[in-house]
Parts: sequence; structure tokens; C-alpha cells
Amino acid sequence: MKTKFFSMVALLTLFFSALPELAQKSEKGKSDFPFLTGPYLGQKPPGMVPKVFAPGIISTTEKYELNSVFSLKGDEFYYVISTTSKEEKKKGKYFYIIMVSRKVNEVWTKPKKASFPGKFTAVDISFSPDGKRLYFCSDRPSPWNKPPNLDIWYVERLKNGWSKPVNLGRSVNSPGGETQPTFTKDGTIYFPSFRADSKGGKDIYRATFLNGQFLKAVNLGPPINSKYNEGNSFVAPDESYILFARWGMPASSDGGKGMYISFKKEDGTWTQPKNTKPSTGLYGSLAALSPDGKYLFYSSGGDIYWVDAKIIKKLKPEELK
Repeated sequence: MKTKFFSMVALLTLFFSALPELAQKSEKGKSDFPFLTGPYLGQKPPGMVPKVFAPGIISTTEKYELNSVFSLKGDEFYYVISTTSKEEKKKGKYFYIIMVSRKVNEVWTKPKKASFPGKFTAVDISFSPDGKRLYFCSDRPSPWNKPPNLDIWYVERLKNGWSKPVNLGRSVNSPGGETQPTFTKDGTIYFPSFRADSKGGKDIYRATFLNGQFLKAVNLGPPINSKYNEGNSFVAPDESYILFARWGMPASSDGGKGMYISFKKEDGTWTQPKNTKPSTGLYGSLAALSPDGKYLFYSSGGDIYWVDAKIIKKLKPEELK
């Protein structure tokens, strides 16, 4: 009798443990989206040579994809697609949509439009250090900004989704428009903006997070900001380096438009920015680290790329190693 009892328990245990797999196989047959499991949508990790992330799945030939981030737990993947037509681009009009894929029962779902942006454009997504807020830039109306300029907004994580969007406020936002917010581990925010104290065109700013609020934003100054345009920035969580785009330069000067990196020195100043392409092949913008810090994601030519984050060490000046 005891043997039969334990046999029945074993059979039931096997049956229930197989249910998720049976359900996944069933879903696989119903969906046109691939059956993806494991971290990073089941993609094979890259080495020191950048490669397209999830080709034909996330990075496609049909759409223009950019600006991607994983949630702190690695179970959500957010990225942006542009739905701007050629005619709209000629008029200087752009529209962006935030997409999200979630890992449910260990299987990644087909990406769908995030609900919180509503009818407004939404781009430049970034998580707060604790993962409880998702920041993004939008042209939704605010008391001090009007479209087509963008403000930085955020949504709070709730039990069943996200809160309504909240404007970050005047200590960070301005009539000049703000883009690409990224954060250090202590909550300090870096972002580009057009302002009266800009060194050239668009500059990168920094605002310290203190006692639950952001202090007035400060221009990073040279050598990060110059007489040219700087933007599409990403700051390392430990604030040890910053990646950004620079454009408006003569083609003959240090590679012209591209991705640049600068490292923070012990005295708090920054090294002279260096173009990343010649020595590493990194060419693009809108960088972001994976939550575990192992991989660097960035956007280039309408696709999302990733590469081993150890590539940053290759770019670091010898005197700082």
C-alpha cells in the first residue's frame, strides 16, 4: 500500500511539473512569435565584437528599433520603435512607441505596446537604480514645455502594472527640452538639453538626487561639452565613465559623428573624450548596461546591438587602469 501511495505522489509531481512546459508548447503552436526561454530572450551572449541583438525578433528589417533596457530582475525587456514615415521625417516630425516583452512562466512574450505613454510619443527609457521607476521622455503637455520638445517623465511600479506618468519637475525639465535620462547608483541623473548656458548646441547636464528630490541641474562643461552637439548619453552606475554621441563636427576631426567615451579621474574631472569606433567597432548611441553589468546594449542604424561590457576596459586610458 505504501509503495502504491508513493508511486501516485511521484506521478502527480511529474504531471504538475510538466504543466508549464505543456502550456508553453501549446502557446508555441498558436503564436507567430518564437518560443524563447532563458535570460536575454534566450539569445547567445556576444563576445568583444558587437552583434545585432535578437535579429529578426527584436531587431528587424521592417522597423526602426532603438533604446533598449532590461528590468532589474531581467524579466522585462523594453525598447523603442519609430513609426515615423519618410514624409514626416522631412518635416522634422518623429513619433516613437515603447514596446515591452515579459518573461511569463519562463517564456518571453511577444512584444506589445506599453500602455502608460497613451497617445503621446515616448522614447529614451531608463530604470531608476532600485527598479521601482521607469523614466522616459515624452511630448505630453506640461506647464513649461510644449511639443515638439520633450520632458522627462516617470511611472511608478505598482502591484498590477505602472502608475500614471508623472513629470519630473522644473529642477530637471526646462523649455529647452530634455532627453536620454540615465542614473548613477546613488540616483544622480544625467541628461542632454538645449539651454542658455550650453557651450554649443545640445549639452549634457547632471542633477544630484538628495533627500528624495533632484537639485538644480548643472552643465558638465568641458571636455564633455563642446561647441558642437552632445547627447544620447549614458553614465555608468558608479559614475566612472560616460558614453555619448557628438555631432556637428567636421568629418576630418576624430571620426566626426559617433560614440564617445570619457572616464572620470580621481580628482573628479573627466578625460578627453575618445571616439570608440577605431579601436572597438562601437558606433552608435543610446547605450545601456544589462542589470548584471555583463553586457553593453546600444542602438545603431535602426537596430539594437550588444557586446561584452569588458570592452569598456579596452577603451580606458593606461594611466587609469
